Amino acid sequence: MKPNPSARVIFYEVTQNNVKLAFICQKAVEAFSQEKKLLITVPNLQAAQYVDDLLWRFSEESFIPHVVTDHPTAEWVAITLQNHINVNGAVRLLNLCPTPPPLFQEVVEIYEFYDKTDGQKAELSQKRYQFYEEKKLDLHRVAAL
Repeated sequence: MKPNPSARVIFYEVTQNNVKLAFICQKAVEAFSQEKKLLITVPNLQAAQYVDDLLWRFSEESFIPHVVTDHPTAEWVAITLQNHINVNGAVRLLNLCPTPPPLFQEVVEIYEFYDKTDGQKAELSQKRYQFYEEKKLDLHRVAAL
């Protein structure tokens, strides 16, 4: 499959961890309310459990419907370690992995953190940015949240 030339990649600069957590919840709420599926890719089981817990306790009044799975699902928001399979047929992807997701070709919009909370994370963010740039995707960078 050829890279989707219309794929839009948005890097959000973050300097604080609490801002990252709020952003993850915001994107999940948007996916559900706008009925546009979101795939959240994570690097390991510990990260999957952390994001799962985060979404369950996001609001005292309600919760954000989601599932942690490596298998096909119809859920609007899916958290997965399978960064090479679009388990819920999402059009949006929130990448929480240190490397670009192999399935970047299958989605319309990719959300990335340009993470300035740590020197190593900033370096990995720059490498992901360069990867997308080399693939000639539609890149955007949003100033610190």
